[in-house]
Amino acid sequence: MINKKWMFAVGSILIIGLLTGCGAGANTNGGSEQVTKENRQPEEVKFQPFIEIKEENNAVIVNYKVKNVSGDSQKLTFMTGLQADFIVYDQEGKKVKQYSDEVSSTQAITEVVLENNEELENGFTIPDLYNGQFKIEVFLTAKEEEARVVKDFKVEKSLYSKGNGEYIGQMDPHTIEVKIKDEAVAFQLTEEAIQQLSSIKEGDKISFIFSETDIQKTIEKFILDSN
Repeated sequence: MINKKWMFAVGSILIIGLLTGCGAGANTNGGSEQVTKENRQPEEVKFQPFIEIKEENNAVIVNYKVKNVSGDSQKLTFMTGLQADFIVYDQEGKKVKQYSDEVSSTQAITEVVLENNEELENGFTIPDLYNGQFKIEVFLTAKEEEARVVKDFKVEKSLYSKGNGEYIGQMDPHTIEVKIKDEAVAFQLTEEAIQQLSSIKEGDKISFIFSETDIQKTIEKFILDSN
């Protein structure tokens, strides 16, 4: 009996030791994985974008620069003559305009080599934004790099404002009435707005861009649902 008890005790100690060793091995592997993740290097930044926005002469001026900060020369390949593009969004996140939608560019492939600390600069003039809050996203069209940058900005000195109301009806070929806060307001229409009017029905809720003088209010264009 004594021998059996002794053998049982020794066997128990051996089993506990094996289990403890397995657990230690598992902890060691987990620790090494954690160290690997912590030591993982962040993706190298090669280009640093900068953006400056200001209002001038009833337009928004955008100055966009991309600086090579890689420490070496870098090549940028453009598939068209358009080196940079932008998208403007309104407060609701809806796209107001995109530069590449409004301009044409050549299809020739061009390459630009930027030396270390050298900058590539592109400027844009946006003439017809209305007063309000916006967000602009600017980026390169290069195959190797976008250098995307996003910035909020406010337009305060525009000739144009955004209006909302209910379309009452047409008074004459160049004039309509819009219900705004329970008041019927007359608006003149530009040629662009007249062409858009065919897709609007009486009683529709409408949004539009308008200008205003001491004499009259003029709808420059309606903001139609792109869907």
